Amino acid sequence: MPESLIKLPVAITGAVEEDAFHSLAARDLERGQATALPSGEAVAATLGVEPLTADEVGLAQYGWSQETPLCFYVLREADLQQNGDRLGAVGARIVGDVLVGIIDADPDSYRAVDRSWRPTLPGAVPRRYGIADLIRAPALATS
Repeated sequence: MPESLIKLPVAITGAVEEDAFHSLAARDLERGQATALPSGEAVAATLGVEPLTADEVGLAQYGWSQETPLCFYVLREADLQQNGDRLGAVGARIVGDVLVGIIDADPDSYRAVDRSWRPTLPGAVPRRYGIADLIRAPALATS
């Protein structure tokens, strides 16, 4: 994390007793524990994804023996699986499911109005049209 997120200004954090709570990372870990977020390994298992090993997570060297906090797991997974350039399997699925949930919550979305609706535009994969195709479509239209 960049230093600006590790040392958040008091104007954002308010007065805190522990210096660690000026860190967005520390706040994320605390929030995850307070809200009983599942571990990264638990989410991976639920999704049927091979979880990272303890060695891959890399916290054992610091004396950590529990399952990995979800926010750290997603960052570590992205680093290992995508060189930190993109999300890994668990992180991408979480973001994708959130986006689909937002679309489903919109009563005027195609998915809410007609659950059988399917895109008719051609995608990169025959008979499939995904978010990547949607993002790619404007670039194709201008080229």
